Amino acid sequence: MKKSIKYFSVFLLAVSVAKVAHAYPDKPIKIIIPSVPGGVSDAVGRLYAEEISKELKNPVIPENVPGVGTIMAIKRALNAEADGYTVPIFANTIVTMPYVDKKAGFKTSDFTGVSYLSKMPLALVVGASSPYQTLQDLVTFAKKNPGAVTFSSVGVGTTSHLPAELFAQNAGVNLQMISYKGSAQAIPDVVSGRVDFMMSNAATVGELLKIGKVKALATTTKERNAHFQGVPTFTELGYSDVVYELILGLMVKQGTSPDVIAKLSAAAEKVKHYPHVQRRLHELGQDLPAEDSVPKFNQFLANEEKVMSKVVKKANIVIE
Repeated sequence: MKKSIKYFSVFLLAVSVAKVAHAYPDKPIKIIIPSVPGGVSDAVGRLYAEEISKELKNPVIPENVPGVGTIMAIKRALNAEADGYTVPIFANTIVTMPYVDKKAGFKTSDFTGVSYLSKMPLALVVGASSPYQTLQDLVTFAKKNPGAVTFSSVGVGTTSHLPAELFAQNAGVNLQMISYKGSAQAIPDVVSGRVDFMMSNAATVGELLKIGKVKALATTTKERNAHFQGVPTFTELGYSDVVYELILGLMVKQGTSPDVIAKLSAAAEKVKHYPHVQRRLHELGQDLPAEDSVPKFNQFLANEEKVMSKVVKKANIVIE
């Protein structure tokens, strides 16, 4: 009798879970954006929120949670239920901050990837009057003068810092980081030559490239990229390990129902194929990734964590 009651209870639980998954979504979904309104991640997040809302026939509301290099957004997502109604958009920091910040308070495995929304190529950019007109010019000088070459960054362990460190390790050079509150503050110093270079994206420096205020020496993509016309890749210049793109991905808290994840993923993947969405992403300097499923996205995140955690450890990049 007890055994029958136990099996019946398990059956009821399974039916209950199935009903919840089937009903999803039946209330507004919040997409957590880890930045202030107006930035690229905000624009991408709001674009997807609007279109996913149409696909699911359910409100999808963007919520900006900036602060402490995405940590505030991560904590907001961690404190929510694993039910698919609080869905953060995270960048590369989701796989690097646990290694950089000893007080981060989370692991990458606390989240599951849902959809790889977009990626943004970076380029090593110098001022137009820089003495380094090629990447080899910069590397040659840096090897002869350790620590003399400077680059701008918006913070330790950020997406403006780690690509430069990845390059430094592959080229065998020592570079000096100059910190800024944001890219807007750093750009004038790069243009003027007070700082030697920055790792930046087309959305930030595209217009400066067009009018000749800055020059891109190499891109971090495997193949040449349309956002940086005519610019060679680090790979073709002999630094094949310098591959890095700023990613934006939809994620959920670990433990979320696979059925819920599947519904969210299907909606996001369908949205990617809309011509007007692709046009807007291109305007924002974004590319669409090849990873177009939940397993592929999570495998990408695992590979990214493996590579970048080694870079962080080798350089001893730590926020105590």
